[in-house]
Amino acid sequence: MTQPPAFCLSPSDIHKGLPQIAKAKGLLANWQHKDKRTYTEAVTNALALTGWMSVYYDTGHAGGLWENRKAFLTTRAGALLGDFRKTIGRTTLRKETSGATHRLLGRDFVHHANTIYGKDFWSSPVSTNDGQSLTLRDYTRMALKAAGLL
Repeated sequence: MTQPPAFCLSPSDIHKGLPQIAKAKGLLANWQHKDKRTYTEAVTNALALTGWMSVYYDTGHAGGLWENRKAFLTTRAGALLGDFRKTIGRTTLRKETSGATHRLLGRDFVHHANTIYGKDFWSSPVSTNDGQSLTLRDYTRMALKAAGLL
């Protein structure tokens, strides 16, 4: 899902009249061509975020509304791509990307992660060195607790 280099946008290209989809495609093109990153990295990041959300929200530590978790997930998955920026000499021009644009990209990343790995990826069985059988989500939860992050 590589965007053509001609889709790259700079901060000066962003204006009110530019449709969200054009901003999203431009941000993805910048990420792929200027930052030399791949679409696969974005999908893998979305998969990791899905697992983190599953562990974090199931523990009751999360504040806010439970219903907002899907919008939060898609926005954070798209936020991986950052903002529009261009460096000229020592000065960096930066144009912030809206949450709607990040959410539009993130929705695709999460969808592709679910399509490729399956919705039940985090429920997949794993076994520990001592032979104990757990789901990947439970193993992740134990690792986060052991690291003091949960």
